[in-house]
Amino acid sequence: MSVTTVRLKDDTMAWAKEYAEFKGMTVTAFIASLIDEARQDDEDYADAMKVINSENREYVSPSEIKAKFGL
Repeated sequence: MSVTTVRLKDDTMAWAKEYAEFKGMTVTAFIASLIDEARQDDEDYADAMKVINSENREYVSPSEIKAKFGL
């Protein structure tokens, strides 16, 4: 596992401490979770772009989705 240092403005660090405490985690765990979320978002975006750009894609209209789920 790697260790890194991040420089934050005092007010940003105060907010991060307060938020992490509210969530029942350390500031380190909070920052690590933000990085993990950003990585997952990036991977999800890449997966979606592969589907959008694939030759064998199938689109479903909003009305078809509503009909399928009775909305």
